[in-house]
Amino acid sequence: PSIDDTQIPYADLDALARDQQVSAPSFAGVADDGSIISITAERARPEEDREERLRIDRIDGVVDAPGGRRLTFSAASGLLDQGAGRAEFAGPVLIVTTGGYRVTATGLHADLDGGRLAAEGPLEATAPYGVLTAGRMVAETPEGGGARLVFQDGVRLVYRPRTDEGAPE
Repeated sequence: PSIDDTQIPYADLDALARDQQVSAPSFAGVADDGSIISITAERARPEEDREERLRIDRIDGVVDAPGGRRLTFSAASGLLDQGAGRAEFAGPVLIVTTGGYRVTATGLHADLDGGRLAAEGPLEATAPYGVLTAGRMVAETPEGGGARLVFQDGVRLVYRPRTDEGAPE
């Protein structure tokens, strides 16, 4: 069967042209500190007035810091500003590190050029030594290597010492 001009849904074509999007985009780069950052999403759409800014949905990200540390994160939505080298992710945001931290936050700000992440709270973290809450967490790689997490703003820790077998009590 053939399709003639009367069967093409012009209204749908107009909507598609207005709502430009890319399915399953991925972005990757190397930050100034040597961290390798990669971000994948379900879809990306340019902002109407600024094409270098992309609205992204269902995000997964990986930051491989020098020295072998890895931080992964996922978020429901976000804004990637390629021109400024920054991204903002909205929650809930889940952050997991190779050091045994699992953090849930309401938002995450990423300096993609500098390799620095800042999670906004209130946030809760499960750590190898217990559970903590805070208003903010910064993940960075200081000069000299090694990744570190810095918790700030009303930090509260419930310490759970390990038993001889290595498991928390």
